[in-house]
Amino acid sequence: MGEWWQESASDAMFADCPFGLGILAPDGTVLAVNRALADLHGVPADTLPGTRAHEVSGPLSHPEVLASLLRAGKTGEPHVDRVIRGRVTGVAHSYVCSFAIWPLRGDGGVRGVGITFTDITGDTSALTRMEQVRARLALVNEAELRMGFSRDVVGCAEQVPLVVVPSFADAAAVGLFDAPVPISMLPEHGFDPPPGTLLRTVAAVVDPKIPDLPVLSPRDYGRPFPVPPEVRAALRRQRAELSGVDPRETPTVIGQATPDAPPLRTHLLKAGMHSRIVAPLIARGRAIGMTMFARLAGSPPFEADDLQTAEELGLRAASSIDNAQAHVRQRHAVRTLQRHLLPRDLPEAPGLSFAYAYQPARAGRLAGGDWYDVIPLSEGCVAMVVGDVTGHGLQAAALMGQLRVAVRAVARLELPPAALLAHVDSLMDDFAVDGELASCVYTVYDPNDRTLTWARAGHPPPLLLSPGERPRVLGGPANALLGLGGITFEQTSYSVAPGSTVVLYSDGLVERRGRDIDTGIDDLTGVLDAEGADASPNRLREAALRVLPADPEDDVALLIGRLT
Repeated sequence: MGEWWQESASDAMFADCPFGLGILAPDGTVLAVNRALADLHGVPADTLPGTRAHEVSGPLSHPEVLASLLRAGKTGEPHVDRVIRGRVTGVAHSYVCSFAIWPLRGDGGVRGVGITFTDITGDTSALTRMEQVRARLALVNEAELRMGFSRDVVGCAEQVPLVVVPSFADAAAVGLFDAPVPISMLPEHGFDPPPGTLLRTVAAVVDPKIPDLPVLSPRDYGRPFPVPPEVRAALRRQRAELSGVDPRETPTVIGQATPDAPPLRTHLLKAGMHSRIVAPLIARGRAIGMTMFARLAGSPPFEADDLQTAEELGLRAASSIDNAQAHVRQRHAVRTLQRHLLPRDLPEAPGLSFAYAYQPARAGRLAGGDWYDVIPLSEGCVAMVVGDVTGHGLQAAALMGQLRVAVRAVARLELPPAALLAHVDSLMDDFAVDGELASCVYTVYDPNDRTLTWARAGHPPPLLLSPGERPRVLGGPANALLGLGGITFEQTSYSVAPGSTVVLYSDGLVERRGRDIDTGIDDLTGVLDAEGADASPNRLREAALRVLPADPEDDVALLIGRLT
């Protein structure tokens, strides 16, 4: 009796099947093939059995096929409807095949692997079309993904030309209106924008391989210009428009561009722009701008199929840019509110001097709820406080304002720091909307006995600079954040020497992603130590802010008090 696979391999269906059929051992050894499979490899059918798949020149040795064969032989996992391309060594033809692989089971396991190849080399139009669609979908998805990482309007807009040049266009640009135009203002026949409506190119990329064209910068193309006819047409129809370039435009550009000509178009016409697509940017019922894609000398013109790609890019760009614009407006509103809620000037206290700073997070982040304050108390005592509301945005800024007012009001009761934090913690239920929390450090300096008393609510510890000593971290119990409720707070006291300086700060100054906060505190004490305890509060403030990165991820509140 022969091998288990020989009965199937000798079957008439196996032999005469027009598709390439094969049976292989789990390790990739060829056991049997039919004539169609041998023809794909350009060899007689009887020369393949006994060889390993990777030793064969043709579809069997394609990397994707080899990986699928071994996986199916090991795990029994089938692979269906995969398409591969390749060339057979020594035979003057390439191949395009779809293949399927499945396990052949017996005796409780996988005994072998079956494989079929369908030769589609002569009919690849559908495959080519499918690959084009996939490539353009990948282009659109990549642009959307990259735009999603940016909350800056220009940073968001520039992702489109960065992605599409040079794979889709030789040049691309995004232009935005100085003010969005409601769609209701776009008449059915013709686009007549309000007087003074201007477009401004905010991002542009040109293939650097284009000869005799200077590298563009915002200074080259950033001048605002009236809405050109091709943009009016796209906005009127609210869809992408494909057009050739009127040859009559070129002499004007080569001679002298008109004052109203878009600056970027002047550059592109000099480089032989002959085909362009303009897609409108429309979001939430407003036209916010346009995207432009251009083909220059040496490239084929755009085709009708390219319109769908441009339109999809325009839709994704409009949504992302509109979100970025909304984020910028919200960030501006939050920072305006934050600025008005923080004290403009700190009160004067006999024998005391202060320096303070509020440093917002990097441009892409909303402001948080960091604050600082100085509160005069009776008998020459003074309270110094720094706090930080969790989260960012209007809600955090509003809660910060409420907490600052609450701390000032409760401070008038002359409560010890621990009791004050407990009292404020009990008020958090009245302030917090969605269970927000806050950290805080509250210190009281009594000049009569030169005692500094403080309590913390989950806040970084104060630092003390005393004459002739290195900066000291004033630890004590960290306690819990404000807003958890039912917490017993503890406080700590310390006798300070005349001329000492206390430094309060929020965690944005010392905390970094992937770095322990103690390392940040060590860095801060290091720069303060370098300045020296006799440095003025203003010099110490500038030194402390030097530990921040160029684009801090969190807001920073800083308060420095000289206890003279």
